[in-house]
Amino acid sequence: MPRPCSQRRAVDGAHDARARGRALGLVAAVLAASCSRGGGEQEAAPAGSAGRAPAPASSGAGAGQSQLRAPAAVKELEVRKVAPGAAVTIDGRLDEPAWQAAARTGPFVNVGTGREDPSLPTQGEARLLWDDGFLYVGFDVSDATITGGFPQDARDPHLWERDTVEVMIDPDGDGDNKDYYEIQISPQNLVFDSQFDDYNAPRGGPSGPFGHQEWSAGLTSAVTLRGTIDDGSDRDGGYVVEAKIPWTAFAKARSAPPSPGDAWRMNFYAMQNNGGAAWSPILGEGNFHRARRFGRVRFVGAGGETAGAGAPARDAGPVPVGAAARDAGPVPSAAPAGAEGPAGVKPGAAAPSAPAGPKPGYRADPPDR
Repeated sequence: MPRPCSQRRAVDGAHDARARGRALGLVAAVLAASCSRGGGEQEAAPAGSAGRAPAPASSGAGAGQSQLRAPAAVKELEVRKVAPGAAVTIDGRLDEPAWQAAARTGPFVNVGTGREDPSLPTQGEARLLWDDGFLYVGFDVSDATITGGFPQDARDPHLWERDTVEVMIDPDGDGDNKDYYEIQISPQNLVFDSQFDDYNAPRGGPSGPFGHQEWSAGLTSAVTLRGTIDDGSDRDGGYVVEAKIPWTAFAKARSAPPSPGDAWRMNFYAMQNNGGAAWSPILGEGNFHRARRFGRVRFVGAGGETAGAGAPARDAGPVPVGAAARDAGPVPSAAPAGAEGPAGVKPGAAAPSAPAGPKPGYRADPPDR
């Protein structure tokens, strides 16, 4: 029997309400999934990780929108060989002509959003050079509270718990996390270095050892400070780290030194309290060890040449299946050469211990350790 018009309108209205409810529920589910992918840095820290409480990956209005629009591409840097006759003295001052002409990463970015973030307490950039004997790395870090706090003779101290710079190196260039290296150098000019067989592995537990800590990079490094270390009574400017790493340290590499045209995967960080800013952002895909998020460093000759006239630059190994989708393409990031900032004094002996400082508003995802 046909329903009266008033009943039909009521039934139709109920159907419309249910349809709208289902549509709104679907939209909410999609937004929730997107936010969870972009906000992985807010996961809870593991038990026993004091000082690593979860915090927003970025601050200020629109941070969530920035994460949803985060770039998928890893960064790329072309690094020229040191010109014949050019000298690099490891003294913590990036003032030689070779450094002025070196490849530069540009400012580091928020590890979660991939964008510059002035709210981060530690900022930085890196420079790179190479020759047949060494990889040269220079960091310039801005930090208002330079913190050391480790015994000056410490062996592989947990530098990420205070202030440090970090280099991750995957010589194969394939981003599969097999056979990669980690090197950290602190404002005290202390070094943590280790070699890993796989992503964060081996690992001896929450307190380590982390990777094969018996490995040594055999590097030479120097640090200058713009401020005073472990002194909270003043405002610091930051510090400069300069290092040369012998190619002979990379026994897992297929070819070391690399040939012009080869590409390795690397990442660079300025760290404080187990978090930090990065050259190539992680974007919630793991912690600072995630090799598929490392940038591509391509080695070229002093004149910009690769192996053979007109030969294209080549990766040192195959790209894993699906990598093209994750790495939407290189983002050139070399900054123009500029004048070096003022250099401070070399660090002296530090106090045996010091507070870790204020908790930063960012961290690795999950914590770097």
